[in-house]
Parts: sequence; C-alpha cells; structure tokens
Amino acid sequence: MEISKITSPQEWTYFAKGNANILFKYVGPHDYLKHKLLRVRLLKEEEEYISTCELYDFIELKCKPLFPHQIIDIQLVVLTMDFVTQLDSHGNKIMLKERYGLLLPNILDGNYEKHFLSKHCQLYTGCTNNIKTNNNLNKTKTTHDTSQIDSVIFEIKPKWLYDNTSSNYCRTCSLNQHRNQTRHFCPLDLLYPDTLERGLEDIFQLIPTKTMSEIEQDSKFPIKSLFRIFLSNPENVFQKLKQYQRIANKNDLIKNLGSAADVSHNLSLVMTLRDVGLFIKFEKYNRDNNIHNSHNNVHNLIDVEGHGKFLLTCNIYDLDLKSKMKYRHWFEVEQQLQGIYGSINEEWRFCTKRDIKNNLEK
Repeated sequence: MEISKITSPQEWTYFAKGNANILFKYVGPHDYLKHKLLRVRLLKEEEEYISTCELYDFIELKCKPLFPHQIIDIQLVVLTMDFVTQLDSHGNKIMLKERYGLLLPNILDGNYEKHFLSKHCQLYTGCTNNIKTNNNLNKTKTTHDTSQIDSVIFEIKPKWLYDNTSSNYCRTCSLNQHRNQTRHFCPLDLLYPDTLERGLEDIFQLIPTKTMSEIEQDSKFPIKSLFRIFLSNPENVFQKLKQYQRIANKNDLIKNLGSAADVSHNLSLVMTLRDVGLFIKFEKYNRDNNIHNSHNNVHNLIDVEGHGKFLLTCNIYDLDLKSKMKYRHWFEVEQQLQGIYGSINEEWRFCTKRDIKNNLEK
C-alpha cells in the first residue's frame, strides 16, 4: 500500500523516537488509519543501516514463529520522498532514501495518564466516563458517573534474561549502575517463584500512593494480583524471552567477538530480543466489547474472586534487527562492566543467583 494515496503528511504528528526509528501518530479522518502509528527509519551510517524491508522480513520470518500471538501487528507501506520530507520530524533527520515504512497499532491510543517509574518501566492508567441511560415516559436522561480506571498498561523493557550463576549483579543492573541510574527492579526477579514477590514489590513501590489508591480502591482494579497471576504462568513472555535469549555456543559470547564476521545469525536474534519492549495491558472485561469476546482473547481472560473478569494482552515491540557492526559497541560495554559484576554497592541489592551447570552466561 502506498500511504500517500490515502493520506497526507499533514495528517501525521510527531509521537516519539528511539535510536533508529521515529513514530508519527495519525490525526486525520480516515477510519482505517485511526489508532495507527507510522514508523520511519532515522538517518544512520551506511554500515549500520538496516532497511525497513529487511527488518520486516526478520520480524515475520524469524521473530513471529517464536511469539506467534504476542508480536505487535505490523504492515509494510510504501513511502515517497515527497511524503517523508513533509512530515514534521521535530528536527530529527529521516533516512530519505528509504522507500518503506511500518504501520502499527497505537497501544496507548485513548485517555491514558502516564506515570514515569524508571528508564525501563512506565505505567499508564486509562479512564472512561461511565454513562447511565434511564428511559422514563419516552424521555431519556443521561448522567455521567465519576471516571473510573478500567485499563492499566505497564510498558517494560526486560533487557537481558538469564540464569545468573556467579555475579553479584546481572548485566542489566550492572549497566544501570554504570549509567548512574537509580535502582528500580531486577528483571531476573520476575523469572522465579521464590523471587517473584520481591520483583513485584520493587516495581510497585515507585507507583504513587494516590495512583495505587485510585486503581485498587476507587476503581476496584486488583492490579498487583493480576500482575502476580501473569508472572506465575510458566509460559509468560518473560520466560519465553529468557528461553530464546539463551546463548548455546561460546562463540556467541560477546567477549569472544573479534569482528563483524563473528556475529552469527543467532546472536543477532538474541541481541534483538535483549532490547525489546513490552506492553502488558490489563483491562476490565466488557461483555459488550467484541474484541474482549473474540476467539483470540478467549484464553486471555482472568477471573479474580471478588472483582470479576479481566482481559490480559501482551505485545512485544521494538524488534529491531541489530547490525553486525555493533559488535564493537557490545564488546566495549562488556569491558566497562567487568568491574561492576562482582562489586558491592550498598544502594543496590545483589541480584539473584542460580546454581545452573553449563550456563555460558555470567
């Protein structure tokens, strides 16, 4: 689909950007494009550039077979230079020679309030006005109840997931210390039954008390219980990511890389999965919502005693294929972290350790 045939650049506004991509939000009248984002590649050095077509094939052929129901929907669209040059990129430089972009759903479309918790964890709470309609002698009276939270989304970057056998700090926590970030949670705590509660406490402790009260007391939304149920499922996305991030060949260890030629296809996939983002969405079940009752969501309903049913959906995004030329950056960062893995920092609790034989990771 050539996007310029159904929409104009003026119907797209700047939404967000990362290191490799920029996102535009649709604000025009076209029904098909409502609730959509357009993802376009930012300017990159030739040696590090991955085309949108190559990225699309990588997601469809390599990633979707691993996560058939969780990867965010994407559609390849044709761009023209005239269309791209007219987009308001807020001063960011776009790869003008790129002839394709990606169309994807805007998970955060709607009335959401953002709560920044930490670099790798954001919370979004959504409210709708409950409308009551009463008919009396053919006269309709409509009143608006107080807005209630009926949707809660966690946006999380799990980063590196593996069984830590010897280091005081895992790779993610070591890198956060190296960057002078404040500790929030260790992703490894979300993997095991005996550390799950600790991980949940860490995640929820930065949510303002007022916000938690609005969610759990005012809106009768047992978000912590729902998150616990999600993490207790042995097939949850964190466990799957850990499984597919596994390094099985010592040649794929970053410390053993000497050139771009040493970066295998498996390592490229692993490094992509170590940098994905997740939208974990909890919604109050609405029996009149066709999406909630769809065949795809029949197994995503959670019944919480005393609170009713909730729909849980999880979307993986940012599946960017990594250029092999990034091996230098990976190697340099790993060298910088060597002194942190076994260090002692009074402001950072040690990461959980597992006695796992033949584990190639730290």
